[in-house]
Amino acid sequence: MTAWRTPDIVAAEDFLTKTVAEADRAMRTAQQSLKGREPSTEDVRRVMQFAKSSDASPAMRQLADRIARGAGLSWRQVLTGEAGHDPLVRQALDADRAKLDELIKGETAPPPPPRRPARRDDDEPTQFTEDAW
Repeated sequence: MTAWRTPDIVAAEDFLTKTVAEADRAMRTAQQSLKGREPSTEDVRRVMQFAKSSDASPAMRQLADRIARGAGLSWRQVLTGEAGHDPLVRQALDADRAKLDELIKGETAPPPPPRRPARRDDDEPTQFTEDAW
């Protein structure tokens, strides 16, 4: 039954498996670095200034121009990873990752609201008064 799996198909499957594993690792790394951190308004301002400077890569300057033209993309989306599917965003972030890590201090996300314990059947009142009916 494996006669159809030529050496080219086996190589393609191996390549795909490795690529998916790399993508998973990259996503986990990105999530861990952003975990509990949200870019502050000051972070966004610093990144915007850097993106307009001559120190930024051409891809970053192109991204800044695209955002300034109102292409449905914001710096907050770029910095939180929501726009990670866009090839220009990935290219700009990869080119200037070290500088961006230096610029983004982040702010701590507020703690999640306290969870209420699940209600159990035995939490119901055991005595009823006439006005409870």
